[in-house]
Amino acid sequence: MTVQHTHRLPVKLTRWHERWLYATGGLLFASGIAWVVMHYLFTGHGDLGDTPHPSEPWWLRIHGAAAMAFLIAFGSLLPGHISRAWQARRNHRSGMFMIALISALIVTGYGLYYAGDEDSRPWISLVHWIIGAVAAAGLPLHVYLGRRKLATKRSGVAGGAVCATSSSAIGASQGQQVPKQHGQLEEKHQTISASQ
Repeated sequence: MTVQHTHRLPVKLTRWHERWLYATGGLLFASGIAWVVMHYLFTGHGDLGDTPHPSEPWWLRIHGAAAMAFLIAFGSLLPGHISRAWQARRNHRSGMFMIALISALIVTGYGLYYAGDEDSRPWISLVHWIIGAVAAAGLPLHVYLGRRKLATKRSGVAGGAVCATSSSAIGASQGQQVPKQHGQLEEKHQTISASQ
């Protein structure tokens, strides 16, 4: 007979997982911004019209590699962080917003490489980098909201534990059985001095 152990992945990310996400996301954002700056502000003027900056292809290569690494990191969030937070309804609104933004970036990124023609590519590019900027601003907000809710929840649990301890002490001083935090009864023995 085989015993199966189910290990539930936590909502909170490990430090290593956070670093992986922040590093790949930061590289994505930095290379995307670098491409936007080079493409729109540093174009050259040649005999045949505007010419792209020589660094543009390199920024796109870095951006593409960072996107592949980020997709792996994002996919690793699905079984633990995303599904457990969804079940617990923890920070799920900003999480769904982030999933929608990342999904839109995936679709527009695919469109830039495979589905766009010369007429639609500039529009897809514009939508892609605007959504990327919104996602870059949305991630710190998502993290902040999650940590704030967790801190509020922890302080509420600590406050509840103080109240339960206080009520246990009061009940024990009156010689009553006081319920514990997990629904069990705890008998409190009252010491009565012989003089009373």
